[in-house]
Amino acid sequence: MEMGKESEYLTVGKTTLERVHKLRSKLHSIRVSQDSGSMVSKEAEALLNKFIQQVETTFNNLPKPLKWQSFLMNDLILLTDIPLNVQTASVKHGLNKAKI
Repeated sequence: MEMGKESEYLTVGKTTLERVHKLRSKLHSIRVSQDSGSMVSKEAEALLNKFIQQVETTFNNLPKPLKWQSFLMNDLILLTDIPLNVQTASVKHGLNKAKI
């Protein structure tokens, strides 16, 4: 099932950006807990497995693999906070984040 239709995803924020940010934060917290050896609930583990594996597979199969955490923390904001006409011009002229 697509993430946009999942009840866990739809109830965590009003806008898409709020939902992505809150879900990312929750998943990151679960991952950090697991990596540090802490016990996580079965529900948290199921949520992590449900979303992270899909996201990691997508990001690992990009022509130039990218860590999804880096994208969400550094690049997603550029796609959501920069007006579309500025995004279009920056792509056309090959501008990086600093130049935008």
